[in-house]
Amino acid sequence: MKFIQYFSSSAILFMIAFVILYGIFEKKNVFEIFMKGVIEGEKLVVSLFPTWLGLFVAVGMLKASGIIDFLVEKIYLLIKNFFVYKEILPLIFLRPISGSTATVMGTEIMKNCGVDSHVGLLTSCIMGSTETTIYVVALYASKLGNKNFKPVLIIGLIADFLCVIFSIVALKLGMM
Repeated sequence: MKFIQYFSSSAILFMIAFVILYGIFEKKNVFEIFMKGVIEGEKLVVSLFPTWLGLFVAVGMLKASGIIDFLVEKIYLLIKNFFVYKEILPLIFLRPISGSTATVMGTEIMKNCGVDSHVGLLTSCIMGSTETTIYVVALYASKLGNKNFKPVLIIGLIADFLCVIFSIVALKLGMM
């Protein structure tokens, strides 16, 4: 176990050293290439900022308005015989929109229910298998100027839904 912790802690340092040494071996100006990357990254952040801001405001409005709590109550009434854990529903709704919000929710769920509980295991499985689909599609569509992103969004949300269903089934079958 100590080896895994050591390896994961030193992986980033190893990668940085590898890139620098490879650049020197190829006789490239590593610092100049790095600075070009920083400038391109800055342009990317500036071009994506309006989309990020819009998504953050939307998530804040969803949380503050109580819509998520309302949806959780109504949907839980429909699926309570199949889906045992009401605590997971807000995570399922917000995970496709915001990874940071989902991480906070997942942390709270695990703090309240325990990491080794069924709810904690299901939270981990959902966090690991689903994607921030709406967030990713919105960023790519805004960057590429693609107006026909609806098929990608639908396929991504179906994949997220299936990941949640299979996580629940796996937990219920005792495979986790």
